[in-house]
Order: sequence, then C-alpha cells, then structure tokens
Amino acid sequence: MANEFEILAGFLAKFGDEVEGRESQNLPKDVEVKLRELAQGNLVETERARLFDLLKENPAWIGRLADEVKALRPGTNR
Repeated sequence: MANEFEILAGFLAKFGDEVEGRESQNLPKDVEVKLRELAQGNLVETERARLFDLLKENPAWIGRLADEVKALRPGTNR
C-alpha cells in the first residue's frame, strides 16, 4: 500500500498544477466516498483495486483524488 501512495505522491508532484486546473465533475457519491477513504488510507485492498480500475477508466477523477489528498495537508480547511 505504501508504494501506491508513493506513486500517487509522485504523480501529484509532477502534475499537481495541471490536475488542479481540470474542470470538476460530478462523481457518484459512492466513488466520492471511496476516494476520500483512499486518500485517508482507510480503503481495504479489494476496494482499492476496484477503485484503481475505475480511475483507469475515468482519468478525470484523479483530480478529485488529488483534492482529497491535498485536503489532508495540515492547515487546509475542508
């Protein structure tokens, strides 16, 4: 799991500004909840695998995941 977060952190470091500038999409509520749980490190492995498949099919959602990760930074109000 740590490797997955390292990959995500590397992605955000490289493409964070571009991802931040993308238009926000309305996500299904269950996907939004799963993205938040993933960002917090609280998603079980089977659900992570399903969510990663969904992200591959819907790359625009990665920006929402980036927002969830950024919201966890100290001093960020949600």
